[in-house]
Amino acid sequence: MSRALNDSPLITEAIKAKVRESARALGYVPSRQAALFARNRSLTIGFVVPEYAAFPPFSRPYFPALLDGAVLGAEERGYSITIILDKVSKRVRDYVALLHSRTVDGLVFCVTPSDYAPFAELVDSGVPFVLINNYHEGFSSVDSRPMPGMRQAFSHAYNLGHRDIGYITGDMRFRNAVDRLGAFETLAAEFGMRSRIAEGDFSRSSGYRGAGRLLEARDRDLSRDRPTMIMTSSDRAALGVMTYCLERGISVPRDLSVIGYDNLYPAEDLVPSLSTVDHPVSLSGRVGTLLLADLIEGKEKGPVERWLDTGFIVRESTSKAPEPA
Repeated sequence: MSRALNDSPLITEAIKAKVRESARALGYVPSRQAALFARNRSLTIGFVVPEYAAFPPFSRPYFPALLDGAVLGAEERGYSITIILDKVSKRVRDYVALLHSRTVDGLVFCVTPSDYAPFAELVDSGVPFVLINNYHEGFSSVDSRPMPGMRQAFSHAYNLGHRDIGYITGDMRFRNAVDRLGAFETLAAEFGMRSRIAEGDFSRSSGYRGAGRLLEARDRDLSRDRPTMIMTSSDRAALGVMTYCLERGISVPRDLSVIGYDNLYPAEDLVPSLSTVDHPVSLSGRVGTLLLADLIEGKEKGPVERWLDTGFIVRESTSKAPEPA
């Protein structure tokens, strides 16, 4: 019966029609779970989120935005999403077990540092997976190029008269932090801007600390004043910069322009609203989930790299550079 109801080519059309008619007369409803089990599929994708000791992951806007896109991609292909907290110490063993138990058909990794040995083990174990906002040779991934959006940001800054710019990095254990810093250094040289860099980790608190280092320091050798603009590796870090300025009576954007990175909530609702590099986070989730479905179904043979572009959103946190004192 199951072969006839599932349109098997081994069954003639006449027999299929008779079986379907009998099933309707009996009120028979095929078991979806049994059918999936027979096909060795769960039609479920694991959405792997890091487990943080200090805060719940979905309290940060990045993960809900990424999940929105992943859900849309999964729905488009008939999959569901299950959220998995990343237990780093047992990662490979647990993920292989999930696949073998048919709990999930593959995995999307939301945030991963530049430690690729565990993923090589997953490849060896035959686990289909996609890295989001990360990439490495031999692994399937979806990432966004920082250069297009950051180039627009630099052009905007240059046209406003800014020539002295500060930058607060992300966590350099992550590839996107390294790539964003590299784009910043390349563009600062290309536009002929003086630049200074403070180390951060994407967090609001690191933006606050970085603003202090950039705005309070003086370069005695070059006799430079503080920068007229600060760019950050994340909107959260930019919020830290703006908090620092508010506490010290530094007006944004009259005294200091600020540019973030991501275009996630609450960038548009800040006062002043935040000019920021537009990172397509939700689209990354959707594209990554569709790619994983293709890998699971054999429509793509890994590894596959998919690249998206960034843009730039002009809001209220940037204005003309202040005149020299």
